[in-house]
Amino acid sequence: MSRPQDETRVTAPEPAHRSRWQRFSPSMGWRAFWSEIVIVVLGVVIALAANEAVNAWNWRNKVKDAEARLQVDITWVFLWSAEKTVTQPCVDAQLAAMSRRVLESGEMLSPMPVFTTLGREQVVRMPTRPWRFPVWEALLADGTASHFPAQLQAVLGGISHDMTRARAYEAETRALGGNLLLMRDPIALDPVVRAELLTRINTLRSLWQHERLYARQLLRLIADAGNAPPEAVVERFLNADGKHSVGNDHSGMPHFCTTNGLPLADWRDYGELSANVGAPVEGNAK
Repeated sequence: MSRPQDETRVTAPEPAHRSRWQRFSPSMGWRAFWSEIVIVVLGVVIALAANEAVNAWNWRNKVKDAEARLQVDITWVFLWSAEKTVTQPCVDAQLAAMSRRVLESGEMLSPMPVFTTLGREQVVRMPTRPWRFPVWEALLADGTASHFPAQLQAVLGGISHDMTRARAYEAETRALGGNLLLMRDPIALDPVVRAELLTRINTLRSLWQHERLYARQLLRLIADAGNAPPEAVVERFLNADGKHSVGNDHSGMPHFCTTNGLPLADWRDYGELSANVGAPVEGNAK
């Protein structure tokens, strides 16, 4: 005889409610999980900091090397500016004598003597320099310039700007000097030709007056920044006694001027000028 079946069934207990965090809890446990996260984050931070330190160190070395290379260019700019400052009165005296020759000549111009220097013929002796600042231009191109101190960037940017202006003036003075070569010949002087020659001569005199002012401002700017070469280096380059051969390393102008009784200026008189870098501060703006 079969037993009667129990019609009541035992139901399984309902599972306890689990929060979302419990349902997705890591097998290792939350403490170990967060420890791993902290270690990873710290590793990333340390790696980034180390990379930043290496980059900063590399840029410091690049800037240090760039400053050394820049000093060579700055020294040349100072020497060329000193030469222009010293010789402007000499050039002006030559041009004044040319004006008198044009005015005092009769129907035919009394020819000017010709000077030949480094294969170039001139009726007015003038120094010629390249007025380049190549290292700073290269540093701007490769991004190193932006890592210089702001004040030094302003100084170097000012020098670079003045080099651009000096090259433009140099091109104009060369052109005018070349045009005046016609005065080596006994050309006929009518009122038109006489006026044209005087115009060219006086234009060149005016250009040189402006160039001397800008050269003195450059000298002051470089000296105030602490980058001026020693006086002995400047005097050796100017070569007033003519002991050294004329060329890139030594000027021939001061010796030419003193030999021919023409006046010279003192390159040290740049101290009479002021040179501002950056925006004017309160109380100094005018």
